[in-house]
Amino acid sequence: MTFLEAQGAITLRIPAEEGAALQLSYRAPADITPMILRCAPELVPDLVRRLFAICAEAQSFTARLAIDAALGLVPDGAMARHEMHVAAEICREHSLRIALDWTAILAEPQDRDLARRFVDAARGDKAAQLGAAIKEGIFAQDPAAWLAINSASDLARWANKGRTAAARFIAHLFDTRSLVALAGGHPLGLAARHADHPLLARALAPGSLIAAHVARLIDLARTGGRMADLETCRAQPLRGHSPAPGQAWAEVPCARGLLRHEVTLHAGAISAYRITSPTQRSFAPGGMAHRQFAALPALPKAPRVAFANLLMQALDPCIAYTIEVA
Repeated sequence: MTFLEAQGAITLRIPAEEGAALQLSYRAPADITPMILRCAPELVPDLVRRLFAICAEAQSFTARLAIDAALGLVPDGAMARHEMHVAAEICREHSLRIALDWTAILAEPQDRDLARRFVDAARGDKAAQLGAAIKEGIFAQDPAAWLAINSASDLARWANKGRTAAARFIAHLFDTRSLVALAGGHPLGLAARHADHPLLARALAPGSLIAAHVARLIDLARTGGRMADLETCRAQPLRGHSPAPGQAWAEVPCARGLLRHEVTLHAGAISAYRITSPTQRSFAPGGMAHRQFAALPALPKAPRVAFANLLMQALDPCIAYTIEVA
């Protein structure tokens, strides 16, 4: 098996015929469970950090929470620092999508200076520097003030000022197709995590593309705030859950959704382990991605490709994807 095969792949095929169904194929990454089963429980967090190229800190932290809960260990003071690693990773991932991918959709030059600023700040879990980058490079205002926006008209007013690529991208989405809910109106991407925010609860159509992309901005603003709270001990770190001795699970928000690890120990060794990623939930056969792409409107080829790209960006898989146009 090659490295690329081990990482998995997603292919979306868009036929030339107007109205023809899109074809989505998903090849899951290689199963790493056999490696985990041969590993001592206390070494699993470091193992998964090395095995996952994307969201490595989230994988490591989720494993740590699950293993510690299964072992009956009391969380120590280091857990806040571990969660801060995850928060910094989330901020970095969101900023890279905005600085590199959103600009590409807008046909603007990629903002590599902004990308480097976030990467550098995330590398050292520098909450203050990340907060400044979020304020200046993403919202052009205090993130808390942006989070207070509670209507589509106020969101459009912020977006139309066009002070950042994020604002210009949201302005780009204020068209009929991006505002309309897709299959069943189910929340896309990170929208379910932030369904309590007024923009997602009532201002924007549930399941719409604009709601999914706005949810990324909400997540970025809130994650930056939580990172600062963890650093100053104003927030308690996440914990794993143990329903029975030797059994535990943990769920950790990551840049693409909710990551879950489940573990069973027997005689001090790992006898069962399961990882469920946001991409696996969305792109497995019958999952959210298949339903959403099947519901794409019958458009001429050019706007159909653009719309499919926006949807893929909203779902944001953690493995490589290709969009093929017939």
